[in-house]
Amino acid sequence: MHDLVVSGGRVALDAGWADCDVAVEAGRIAAIGTGLVGRRTIRADGRWVMPGGIDAHCHLDQPVWGGAGNADDFASGTISAAFGGTTCIVPFGMPGPGLTTVGALDRALDRAAGRAVIDFGLHAVVTMGTGADVAAQLEALAPLGIASVKLFMTYEGFAVDDDLFLTTLEAARRLGWIVMVHAENDAMIRRTRKRLLDLGRTDIRYHNVVHSEIMEREATHRALTLAEMTGARMTIVHVSSWQSAQEIERARARGVDVVAETCPQYVFVGASDLTRPGPDAARFVFSPPARSPKSHAHLWKELAEGGIDLWSSDHSPYWFADKVGKAEVPGFHTTLSGIPGLETRLPLLFCEGLLTGRLSLDRYLDLTSRNAARTYGFADRKGRISVGLDADLAVWDPSLKWTLGHRVLHSRCDFTPYEGREVTGKPVTVLVRGEPVIEDGELRAAPGFGQFLPRSADPTRVGKRIEDTTPWLDA
Repeated sequence: MHDLVVSGGRVALDAGWADCDVAVEAGRIAAIGTGLVGRRTIRADGRWVMPGGIDAHCHLDQPVWGGAGNADDFASGTISAAFGGTTCIVPFGMPGPGLTTVGALDRALDRAAGRAVIDFGLHAVVTMGTGADVAAQLEALAPLGIASVKLFMTYEGFAVDDDLFLTTLEAARRLGWIVMVHAENDAMIRRTRKRLLDLGRTDIRYHNVVHSEIMEREATHRALTLAEMTGARMTIVHVSSWQSAQEIERARARGVDVVAETCPQYVFVGASDLTRPGPDAARFVFSPPARSPKSHAHLWKELAEGGIDLWSSDHSPYWFADKVGKAEVPGFHTTLSGIPGLETRLPLLFCEGLLTGRLSLDRYLDLTSRNAARTYGFADRKGRISVGLDADLAVWDPSLKWTLGHRVLHSRCDFTPYEGREVTGKPVTVLVRGEPVIEDGELRAAPGFGQFLPRSADPTRVGKRIEDTTPWLDA
């Protein structure tokens, strides 16, 4: 007899849908079949049993940045994630003033301890201020189960120059890590921002000009060229436009090992939302910004056909008062960039991607859990419904209609860009390692149930460095 059986559901397996039971023992999936018996049973009749979602790009409890701190800590953030069907997150050890890359990871681990209700990993972050000994710091983090590092190409205090970019890529390649990149051209952004301020064009809609698609396109091309030169693996995070998506396609054709990620806001929010009156437009400010219908259509195509690999939230929660600041009329230069999204990430794609048929089940599973586990080094434990893996399961009611709004969501953030949007499908019971975190729509787990997830690097998956090429032998 098994510890627990989730019975009678329509189960999303790698091979497709199956009407079967899922049995759990000692936190792992022990059997998949029919007629399974457990000491405890969760009935899933009429419901869909999905792998727990993995959100590998979110921000929680970071040092104060831009004059405001995050609204969500590891307790409220992971509770919100769980209510949205997510069972594992990988946020960042984001540095603050005076913190090294290692110090920032230590801080994040301390802030997460005793608070998370779902499992979590951490990404490292390198900036110009996190210490000159980059390679040594990353090597020190590897035994802790860190297998990825993020670089920013913009933002004051975070943007790295090309020398540090190359140093980090080379260190990551030696360790078998993947490098995540926020790709926007900082000099172009600073130049355009100053020109607009000098012209008195400060409306929020100009956020889309300051962070134009060409800034993202250029930086994406440059980042991928540096990856090509060093043979490093790379994730381009929050791909927002058709132009940067095409740069990724071109790089892949040249043999660059690149993963592409996008987020709900890049298909569900448009540039026209920034023209709304007054502070309402501030709900839609994030970077890179919302794009055109052409980019929306292109990204949906990439999601369906495999050009985009990951569906992440980039959850960046601020209280609305902090987001709009003290300006009498919020402008692009006074409004903080960032929106919440941990809880809405999966319901939006479930409703508008899976239920509509825009996405096959196979693509939905890749985008929401399988690829994140593969990319970031824990596919041996999570991401699929398969015997031997952690019993991270989300039981969805596929016909439940509900309306998104910050009052029904569980983030401490007091706004959502999806306010009033109706969706169909909701996770009603969510298991992490076989234990109900959410059961019949109620929180069951206590803060501290979530565990830190060490991840594995892959030093064998490296490309050729420019110094190892032999162009004189090319035909």
